[in-house]
Amino acid sequence: MKRIHLICNAHLDPIWQWTWDEGIAAAISTFKSAADLADEFDFIFCHNESLLYEAIEKYAPDLFARIQKLVKQGKWKITGGWYLQPDCLMPSGETFVRQIAVGKKYFREKFGVEPCVAMNYDSFGHSVGLVQILAKNGYKGYLHCRPNAMQFEYPSKFYRWVAPDGSSVLASETFSYSSLLGQVKNKILEEVDGTAVGMLGADTGEHSAKKEMGDVDYILWGVGNHGGGPSRKDLRDIAELHIDGVELIHSTPEALFDDAIEVGGEVKTSLLTCMPGCYSSMARIKQNYRKTENLFYAAEKMLAAAMLAGDVPVLQDLSVAEKRMLLATFHDILPGTCIEEAEKEGLEMLNASQKTSKEYRLATFLSLVLGQKPAGEGEYPVFVFNYEPKEVCTPVEVEFMLADQNWSEQFLEVHIYDMAGNELPCQQIKENSTLNGLDWRKRVVFDAKLDPLCVTRFTIKTAAITPPEKKTGESVRLGAFLDGTILDAPVSLEMSDDTADPWGMSADELKGMGKNPVPFRLMTGKELNAFCATGGEASPVRLVEDGKVMTAVEAAYTCENTNAVVQYKRYKNYPYLDLKVTVEFADKNKLVRLKIPVPKDMQGYKTVGDGPFVWEEKPACEVSFQKWLGAQTEKGIFGVINDGVYAGKEENGYLYLTLLRGTGYCFHPLPDRELYPADRYLPRVDCGRYTYHIRLYRGTVYEVNAMAEQFNQPPYAVNVFPTGGNEKTLPRFIVDGEVVVTTIKPRENGGIAIRLYNPARETRAFTVKIGENCIDGVACGAEVLTVTYGDGEFTLYRDQMPV
Repeated sequence: MKRIHLICNAHLDPIWQWTWDEGIAAAISTFKSAADLADEFDFIFCHNESLLYEAIEKYAPDLFARIQKLVKQGKWKITGGWYLQPDCLMPSGETFVRQIAVGKKYFREKFGVEPCVAMNYDSFGHSVGLVQILAKNGYKGYLHCRPNAMQFEYPSKFYRWVAPDGSSVLASETFSYSSLLGQVKNKILEEVDGTAVGMLGADTGEHSAKKEMGDVDYILWGVGNHGGGPSRKDLRDIAELHIDGVELIHSTPEALFDDAIEVGGEVKTSLLTCMPGCYSSMARIKQNYRKTENLFYAAEKMLAAAMLAGDVPVLQDLSVAEKRMLLATFHDILPGTCIEEAEKEGLEMLNASQKTSKEYRLATFLSLVLGQKPAGEGEYPVFVFNYEPKEVCTPVEVEFMLADQNWSEQFLEVHIYDMAGNELPCQQIKENSTLNGLDWRKRVVFDAKLDPLCVTRFTIKTAAITPPEKKTGESVRLGAFLDGTILDAPVSLEMSDDTADPWGMSADELKGMGKNPVPFRLMTGKELNAFCATGGEASPVRLVEDGKVMTAVEAAYTCENTNAVVQYKRYKNYPYLDLKVTVEFADKNKLVRLKIPVPKDMQGYKTVGDGPFVWEEKPACEVSFQKWLGAQTEKGIFGVINDGVYAGKEENGYLYLTLLRGTGYCFHPLPDRELYPADRYLPRVDCGRYTYHIRLYRGTVYEVNAMAEQFNQPPYAVNVFPTGGNEKTLPRFIVDGEVVVTTIKPRENGGIAIRLYNPARETRAFTVKIGENCIDGVACGAEVLTVTYGDGEFTLYRDQMPV
C-alpha cells in the first residue's frame, strides 16, 4: 500500500504584491484560522519562518500562546527553522548561516524545538553551496519546488544533493506547495494519479507530464501565496477520502524523511533556475543589498578586533540590523519581483541596516584611534582599517579638508608618509564635492601597506608649488591605453530587446535573456557636450586622472535613450584593472549588458562563477553568481569581480554582466492573457542612474576569491585628529594559508568566531594567530571551517558552523 504524507502549510509572502503591514495581517489571520481548525480537526499544521512567529508574538500575544500549546500537543509543527524563505542564489554563504542561526535560536527559545528538514518552496533556484551549510547546521533534508522537473533534470523525486566538499543532504522537488481553497481533494487525486499540479505562473505544459508517486511520497497542501492554509471543507474532504491502495497520513517534513523513502541518484550542481530574469531585475535593491551585506560583516570584523583590545560592545542594535538585512533577502524582494511600494520598503530596510552598521563602525573606529598620539603642526593624520587578517598592499583613497581655504596662486601638493617616515606614492584626484578652482577639499589615492585586521596610521603633509600643468581632458586612444594590461581590447556595452516580465519565466528566456543586441556607440563631441552640459566639443575618450598611483580614462557611449560612461583605472603597481561603469537608463523592455573580452591566451576556457561558499562551472545561458564571473583554464581564472551584479553569461569569447532590465513592477505572465494593460501608464523598475565598480583580475581560484572579498570590503580610511592619552593596543591577528576569511564576528557569550573557506579543490593548511596564541589546521577541498577563540583558547569546528 502506498503511504502518502499530507503536509499542510500556508505559504506566506510577507512582502510581494502587498507591503509588510498587509503581509503580517495575513499571517495573523492565517495562524488564527489554523489554530481554530487544529482545535476542531485531527491534523498537523506545519509552518516555518521565525520572522512571522516573532510578529505574531508582538502583535497577537494570545494567539502566540495558543500556538505554543498546539506545538506541545503535536498538532502544530515548527518546520524549516529559518528566519524566512530567502532567495537561494544571491545572498552570501554567511548570510545563509545567519538565516538558520537567527531562526533556530528563536524556535529553541520560544518552542523548545529545532527542525532538521529545511524548506524553501518558492525560491527560484538553489545554490549547491547550500548543501554544506545545511549539513553543518544539523539538517538531514531539504524540500523545494523550483525549478520543477520540466526545467531541471532530477534523477528522482527524492535524491541526494552533494556539495563539492563531499557533504550531502537528502532533497526532494515537488511541483507545488499549495492547493486552491476547498480543492485539496482534487489535488490529492490528481497527484496520486501522476499529474503534476502546478503553481501560479508555471508553464502551461506542465500538466502533460505524468509521474507515478512512490510507495512513500508526499503532497504539500493548503491555500498559499497570501496565506490561508487549511479550510474546514478541505479537512472534511480528506477525512472522507478513500483511495484504493493508498494510506493518507497527516504528517510533517521530519516524519516524511524518517520514513522509508526511496532515494535515487545524486545531484552535484546548483539547481538552476526557473526564472533567470530575477537575477538582474530591480538593480537598486540588488546594489543596496550587496552594500548592506558588506557593511554589516565589515562592522563585525572591526568589532571583533576591538573586543580583542578590551572593548565590550553592546550588540543588540546590530542584531536588529542583521534581521533587516535578512528580511531583504526574501525571495520576492532581492530578486526584484515585488510591487513598487514593496521595493521602497526593501530599500528602507536596507538603508536602516546600513545606518546601524555605519554607527557601529564609526564608534568602534574612533575608540581605536582617538587615544593615539596627537598630530604635529601641519600634519593631517589618516587612519586606515584593514578588514583582512592578512597584510594587504593596496591603493587607498581618502578625503580631507585643508586647515583653511587656499585662494593663493600656489597649489598645495599632498605628500603622504608611513609610520617609519617613508614617503609613499600618492596623487590627488577629483574630490566628491565640486568647488572648481578652489584648493580646499582634497581627495588622494596612495599605495599603502596595511597591517592585518587593525588600524594603520599615515601622515599627510602639504607643500606649496606652482599649479601643475593640466593634462586631463586630452583625447586618448583606448587601444594604446590598454596595451600591456589584462585586457586585449576595450569593454563595450550592448542593449537587447527584453520583455517586461521581471521573472523572465518564458521558455525562450530560460534559454537566454534578451534578443537582437545592439552595441552602444561612442558619443560625438556634440552629444557629449549635451550629456555633460559643458561647453565645446570634448573628446568622448579622454584622460581624467594621471599621477604616481594610477591613470584613469573615461569613454562616453549612447544607445537609443540610454547613455553610459566607462572609466578605466590603470594602476602603476598593481596587476588588475578597475572599471567604473555609469549608466543613465531610460529605455523600456530593454536589457543592458557590459561585454568583457576574455584574454586571447585563454582559449578553451570554461565559464565559472561563485556562489555562497562555492564556485562552479556555469551553463551556457543566463546564469547567476555573486562576487565574480570568470573564464578558467590551466593558467588560472580571468575573473570579473563586481560590487552588486548577480547575473550574466558567456558567449563567443566574451563574459557579459547583465546590468539593467526595463521590466515592470510585478508584471506576472499568466497563460493566454496579456502581460500588462495597455490603457494606462505603468512605471518600469530600473529607469535612472546606476554606477557599478568592477575589477578585472587574473589568478588562482584562491586569489580570485580572496580579491573578491577585499574588493567588496575595501579598507576604511578617515582623516581623524587623535586626542591622545589612552592608546589601545590590538593583538596581532593573522590568518596564514590559502583560505578566504569570510567572517570574523563577536559571539553573544564572549569570544569571536572566524569562518574560513578553502575554494581550492585540494587540501590547504592554515594557521590562525591572535597575539601569542595560535592554531594550525587543514581545510579539505571546498571546505568551510569555523574557528572560535576566547580566553586565549581556540576551538576548530569541521561539522558545525557556530556563530
